[in-house]
Amino acid sequence: MVRVAWNSGITKHKTKPCLCGCGEFVKVHKYSRKNGKGFVYLVCDFIRGHGKRDVCGFNPEIHSPRLCACGCGMATTKFRGRFNRFIKSHENIGRAPWNKGKQFSEASRIKMSLARLGREPANKAHIDLSKLYQLYVIDKKTISQVSKILNISKDAIKNRLRFLEWSRTTKESCALPEFKETMRKLRIKTLTSQKVIGTPNKLEKTVYNTLDEFGVKYQKQVSLFDKFVVDVLFPECRLVLEIFGRYWHENPKIRKKDYSKKRYLEKCGYSVEEIWDNEIKKEGVQPILQKVLRKYSLV
Repeated sequence: MVRVAWNSGITKHKTKPCLCGCGEFVKVHKYSRKNGKGFVYLVCDFIRGHGKRDVCGFNPEIHSPRLCACGCGMATTKFRGRFNRFIKSHENIGRAPWNKGKQFSEASRIKMSLARLGREPANKAHIDLSKLYQLYVIDKKTISQVSKILNISKDAIKNRLRFLEWSRTTKESCALPEFKETMRKLRIKTLTSQKVIGTPNKLEKTVYNTLDEFGVKYQKQVSLFDKFVVDVLFPECRLVLEIFGRYWHENPKIRKKDYSKKRYLEKCGYSVEEIWDNEIKKEGVQPILQKVLRKYSLV
């Protein structure tokens, strides 16, 4: 005896038209249950990609394939769910130029010739290759410095270096002492700007507020020797106070920099004291600062 299902084998989950109004039907997705018994059916509201269409829903002029508007007879491609009006580079076919195909007047020709006077194209500029090799390859000058010395535009020098394959890699350019000096000055300028000084982190705010309560004269975010920026400086006793957080300053590279910075400042006659965030959490800010200030007779 063959058993017949109550719905005669027809599933109760039927396909339905997409809600965007395109007229196409969505699919019924069938998934097996996690326990391995039976199946789960899912019917979506939109066909994949149709849910991002406009509030108006389906627009046959946008969401249906169409021919290129230039009249070439080729079909356009889809971009972000919509078919383009033109094939790429076909936008200007058949369009009239801004001067409507007319010849330039004599006055316009004189103006354009005066505008181009004394200018050479970047790929045709005359450059002394021996000087270029000496300045860029041997002396390790930057492109801006070479352009000033040779009195030639930067674009012309860049194009010639690419053609001759003399261009340096990023690693080589960043290793130059001039680049390092420029980046060091930029770093000090950034750290000593009013924006950085006016927006300290939570740990620095706590220390600054406690020092204000003690009534001690100090300076914050001070640049020393155009090399370092210190968190707190007591100019009377030449004391530097650094506020460290373990997340950043326990990094081996940063720890090495902090050590060299401390050694340099001590050689220059400064005393350096360090405060860590874990010490502040255990003992509090006031007891730690009182120890440091009493050590140097500031309280």
